[in-house]
Amino acid sequence: MIVKRRKVPLRLKINDAVLRRLPETHPKRAGVMQDSMRFGAGHKGEVNLDYYTNLLHEDDFHIFQGLRLKTGETHFQMDSLLLSPSFASIIESKNMAGTLTFNSHFNQMDRSLNDKTDTFDDPLLQAKRHRILLLKWLNLHHYPMIPIEYLVFSSNPSTALRNPYNDPEIYHRVCPPSRLIFKIEEFLSKYKNEELTVKEHKRLSKLLLKSDQPPESHLPKLQILPSEYLTGVQCPSCNRYAMERYSGTWNCNHCGATAKDAHLQALEDYFLLFNSSINNRQFRAFVHLPSQKLASKLLAKSNLLATGSTKGRRYQPK
Repeated sequence: MIVKRRKVPLRLKINDAVLRRLPETHPKRAGVMQDSMRFGAGHKGEVNLDYYTNLLHEDDFHIFQGLRLKTGETHFQMDSLLLSPSFASIIESKNMAGTLTFNSHFNQMDRSLNDKTDTFDDPLLQAKRHRILLLKWLNLHHYPMIPIEYLVFSSNPSTALRNPYNDPEIYHRVCPPSRLIFKIEEFLSKYKNEELTVKEHKRLSKLLLKSDQPPESHLPKLQILPSEYLTGVQCPSCNRYAMERYSGTWNCNHCGATAKDAHLQALEDYFLLFNSSINNRQFRAFVHLPSQKLASKLLAKSNLLATGSTKGRRYQPK
């Protein structure tokens, strides 16, 4: 049973909004685009991991996708956590093309691609660290020390995996896609004794879900001033910010395309880049809309949560 489903990461949503709103010549576009490519590849690998864990029998596990917990001052996010009454399994996903070589002597991993080799920390170290932190979290919440397994999932089926030192841990815990389900079935066969009662299992799942702490916005780190972003409503056809509202629709002055609800994307960009709520005046200024009455009508129909009196009313996502 999937208790927590994976969502598109906030970081990717913010990056998309930044790239939509920054001028093409802005010096920070390249860095944001590179960040998006890296995090986008990671998210794609996690989605591929979800495909395989979804093949498990729904009664065997409570599945948490992208669960982020806090223990002490430390936050840690597990790509997937499988929780059964007998054991838990942490799975970390790596989506890298090319050849991955695990150097267990130095706890490093080399990725060779297109005649270039890059070195990374051994992903097994991250999985082990998350195991230690999860055990600490369980202890802080007075739960028994259930067995916790950990795996690294290589999500790209064309990636070659190399273990030059014949390290048994790497053979045991690094999985290409086709092997993942069989590894989990091995764990199911290994752990027969139930460490948690049915009631404890359900209660722990509820606590894990309640304790999830989504990451904060990384926007302040980009150090982009609000005045540097483009305003207006973007045309879905030519991507120009050249749309005006008349005759009940948005009309592009550049390519002639029309769109009924093009302002919804502008509202999403505003909430990601500027503020978690918006009022009528701010909306009109952002989408270049002169009519206060029309702005109120569009905001009222935008499936937003309205708070405050008529004069001080603000709107925010539900």
